Amino acid sequence: MIERHYPWLIAAINQYSDSRFPSCLLIDGEAGLGKQVLASYFAKKLLCLDLTKPCNKCNSCVYFDAGSHPDYCFLSAENSSSSLLAPTNAKKDSITSKKIDGIRSLNEFISLSHSVSSTRVGIIFDAHLMNINSQNALLKTLEELPENKFILLVSNKRRNFLPTIYSRSTHLSIQNPSTAEIDRWLLSQGFIDYSSLNFAPNLTPLAIEKLITKDHVTHYQDLTNKLNAYCSGEIDTFDLLKYYKELDVTLDEKVDSLILFLKTNLGILLGFYKSNPMMSALDKKAPDSRELSGLIDDLIEYKVSLNLVPSLNEQIGLSHFIFKLQALCR
Repeated sequence: MIERHYPWLIAAINQYSDSRFPSCLLIDGEAGLGKQVLASYFAKKLLCLDLTKPCNKCNSCVYFDAGSHPDYCFLSAENSSSSLLAPTNAKKDSITSKKIDGIRSLNEFISLSHSVSSTRVGIIFDAHLMNINSQNALLKTLEELPENKFILLVSNKRRNFLPTIYSRSTHLSIQNPSTAEIDRWLLSQGFIDYSSLNFAPNLTPLAIEKLITKDHVTHYQDLTNKLNAYCSGEIDTFDLLKYYKELDVTLDEKVDSLILFLKTNLGILLGFYKSNPMMSALDKKAPDSRELSGLIDDLIEYKVSLNLVPSLNEQIGLSHFIFKLQALCR
């Protein structure tokens, strides 16, 4: 199943196909690459009584599939396994990967003796959300992990942790597949009407799959074509703002669309991505890459301010950045 649906993970699976496995494995990469699936596969493999790969038949695999394995726990940004609630007096909503109570609970769980399997495994999903205090709390456990105890960290950000976390972990970085690999994958999944050209070149396979299954492919294409037409001078600022105003998405998603458009243009300018027919404005005038990068940084800062002050005026904010985009492209 995992090899068929996530072929870009096969190399990572084969890398740890034998019985040797690091006590702490840090898996990072962009969102939409199946890193959580890979970590869960490794956890099931480590707990399986077969020891070489998940047999899907032993008591351990049955417990794991049922979500009730007594030697396994996980933390995510919003949730945790029920096995982490027993060793602590903390409230359930604080047992997450974002809070130190969650890390302390996982540390306590890992310190206990195993029961069904010969190992104990804990996964920290959304590990990039751990603050400094949480990372330091985890370090205490990583420094003294016995041979039969394993911790897996899953992060959507690269180089996001304390140097001491990296020094006590084995790093596994998952890269986005090439456009050719994505095209083959789309065909293998039955998405015969689509190719990588229908999407931003930096989109991950699962992000593409999400757009297709939610019927949002034309939504992305329409946005890109509209922004490209604006940069080419085919429509004016009023038309673009009217288009954005009528879009049935959040302000956060509207800002994301601008960031994605700019990042794609920047990638094409710098040679990281192949040219895309939806980005024809670059053929008329190539904006300065440093100014383009600066506008992306400004938009990211604006996104942060949106989270802090959600009541910021949408029309004023979008107008400001759209005028900046006009100055760059015309």
